[in-house]
Amino acid sequence: MNPTTWRNILDIATLVLVVAGGAVFLWWRLRKSEDAAGFVRRAILSALFIWGMILVDRHIPVGFWPATAIPLGFALAILWAPSVGSMMASLFTNAIDGGDVPLEPQPFYSIAETKRRNGHTQEAMALVREQLERFPGDFHGTLLLATILAEDMNDLPGAQLTLERWMEGPAATPHGKASALTVIADWQLQFAQDPEAARLALERIVKELPNTPAAHQAAQRLAHLPTVEHLTTAHARKPVECRHIEKDFGLRKDFTGPAAASQDPVALADEYVKQLEKYPADTATREKLAVLYAEHFHRLDLAADQLEQLIAFPSETPRHVVQWLNLLADLQIRVGKDLAGAEATLRRILDHFPSPALAEPAKARLASLEWELKSSRTTQVKTMGQYEKNLGLKKAKG
Repeated sequence: MNPTTWRNILDIATLVLVVAGGAVFLWWRLRKSEDAAGFVRRAILSALFIWGMILVDRHIPVGFWPATAIPLGFALAILWAPSVGSMMASLFTNAIDGGDVPLEPQPFYSIAETKRRNGHTQEAMALVREQLERFPGDFHGTLLLATILAEDMNDLPGAQLTLERWMEGPAATPHGKASALTVIADWQLQFAQDPEAARLALERIVKELPNTPAAHQAAQRLAHLPTVEHLTTAHARKPVECRHIEKDFGLRKDFTGPAAASQDPVALADEYVKQLEKYPADTATREKLAVLYAEHFHRLDLAADQLEQLIAFPSETPRHVVQWLNLLADLQIRVGKDLAGAEATLRRILDHFPSPALAEPAKARLASLEWELKSSRTTQVKTMGQYEKNLGLKKAKG
């Protein structure tokens, strides 16, 4: 084929690509246009103008083509200026307002919460149920409905049943279950004054969500649940006791300061050990036992063992682990006078927790350990007592 034929084929192919690209662009803009009918009218008029210009240009000399193209350009600009301006502006505004992407439908509870605050409980419940019909399984709405039943309607069984049904449904999540059972435990203590029912709810978290932060927190609460007597006493009005106050005791020569209540360290350690045998995950009691072993009995080995058990707890937060490592370093300095051991303990923080919030204080303390050692006081050695000394070496269960 001669060059003219190839040029014609190339021109036709180019025209087809241009027309196809224009058609795709026009279809895309048509779908996104808020005024579809107006867009179609402008497209048809533009096509007629261009076709008319082509027909006119075929019958006039080439030098007169600009005379037809300029009016056509003005006409097209008038037709498409608003659409082009809107499209260009959307490139900047879409980053701020999200553009024309349709919003995902979400439940709306602010009106119901306002009704509840104003004392219109029944209306609030109706609004919440209306949203739950549109969004079944929504945890926030279910919890709000249960809260209204428990706190405003004094219907604790109904509130618990509402949360139980949600936990049995397909929308239940581990985090939602933990939250629901925690709320049930709180309500059983606050409204029913029933520690046993609260215990059952917390034990479900430990059993159904093992090795999770929620289970760890539930285990801590289980170890310190109040008794019925404690709850009853807390709600009862306590009599005010008027004690005799000795005047001018600060001027007496034999005055040595206010008498501090003291407890037998041996009995206290025995109490802590028994608590840990029953609740091995009780971190607060284990930490107290570690300090007691070190400060009162000068048994740094037993204290370190208790703190290492705390550090090894699964699902424990980095902040708590760093806190216990710092406590171990503190005991190594004050009680053991072990500078090398304290340095090694603090370097564990740098190795395992490199984030600045946790590592920087450890770096600063490393630089001042020698000063801590010089300023530490001598600790008096005390005997362990007659109870089993090796209880502190037993590892936590579960």
